[in-house]
Amino acid sequence: MTVLSSPEQTVHTGMLRVRCGEPVCVPYRIRFLGPADLPALEAFRGYIFGQLPDIDAYFPETPEFAGLHLGERGVTLGLEAEGRLIGCAILGLPQPGMPAFVDDLPGTRPAVTATAHMASCMVHPDFRGNGLQRLLVTLRTLHALGAGRPHLFSRVALSNPRSLANLLAGGFLVRRVLVMHASGRLRYLLHRDLGAAPPAWVPGSERVFAVPELDEQRAVIEAGWVGRSVELDGPVPLVTYARPVEAVPALSEAPLPQDAALEVTP
Repeated sequence: MTVLSSPEQTVHTGMLRVRCGEPVCVPYRIRFLGPADLPALEAFRGYIFGQLPDIDAYFPETPEFAGLHLGERGVTLGLEAEGRLIGCAILGLPQPGMPAFVDDLPGTRPAVTATAHMASCMVHPDFRGNGLQRLLVTLRTLHALGAGRPHLFSRVALSNPRSLANLLAGGFLVRRVLVMHASGRLRYLLHRDLGAAPPAWVPGSERVFAVPELDEQRAVIEAGWVGRSVELDGPVPLVTYARPVEAVPALSEAPLPQDAALEVTP
């Protein structure tokens, strides 16, 4: 389904309060980008890729990726300030027969036409600290609902805990740890079902793991846990998993695992 939108229409406006760590008052606007914006969009994305300390955090897509998400397979939000593009965010709207993030979801899967991809979000380093990534998540969430796509998915590199934190704060849950691309890059698969109530958690089911503890995380996911939050204050990001109540038919029939692999990591 192609969603029509005019690049002339402003979706949101506001004031940036931080620039390069210093207080400022800079107006910005967000709008849907169109085909005429493709050169500026590709230049901005190229700049962001060039700034990454570790390219694993953001694997570059095929050359035509950005252009396909200007109406044909999704939409792209552009964030503008000081007369230039300082941020962008892509919402993919996968079609039947196309590769889709839902293909990797464990258990029962919704139809691909009920899903949307939080596929790419970039903010210029000078303007980080303004909460822009979370704002762009919110705006894409509302657009996905308007397009009739209540199941939201995203893939986040294990080396990108800040984006993981922003998405988990927005209601997403970790559902799998994937190996992506021929290079073996690791990604969290995140899912949010906007048609369901937020999960209730089995009391005392929390398990905390450092991001590098892959086997332990995969073990709890296989046992029915989902990742719900991440702690960034320590030397290593810590992901908290918990078991949704609906995943346990009866506690007497499905006791919490007691093996060492599922114990709380110090």
